[in-house]
Amino acid sequence: MKKVLAAAVIILISFACHKSKNCEGPDLDCSSIRCIAHWYYFDFKLVDKTTGVDIVFGSNPKYTTSDIKLFFDAARTNAIALTADNANKKFSTMTAKSEMYLEIKGTDVYKLTAEFRDNDCCSSSIKVLWQDGAMICSCCNDVIPIGVN
Repeated sequence: MKKVLAAAVIILISFACHKSKNCEGPDLDCSSIRCIAHWYYFDFKLVDKTTGVDIVFGSNPKYTTSDIKLFFDAARTNAIALTADNANKKFSTMTAKSEMYLEIKGTDVYKLTAEFRDNDCCSSSIKVLWQDGAMICSCCNDVIPIGVN
């Protein structure tokens, strides 16, 4: 019985380590690759902080896609190109930064801080995301739900 329990623990630990390594992205040798651009992908949706309901693409939206803006700087003078994907109910950008500012309808502003993982030699996606200093996710999903008021 102890051997079965020990084997189960070893398998679980191995799976956990393997899963966390996947979060880091693949081991890449990019020494012979020359990228025209390196893309930093960020896909997200906005949800009500308390109910979790999608407040832009949901059945009863509180905001329109044009109410949502993403910026490089705290002064909100340099906008990040943002695509509203109605079919997949998400916002997307290929030019995310480690520090961004999410503005909703010109009033609410949230500071987003990101850590990236490599997808391949020429692209990365968000691995860890913080909103106003609080961690939203680590080993983040492809579409990150961001809770707002």
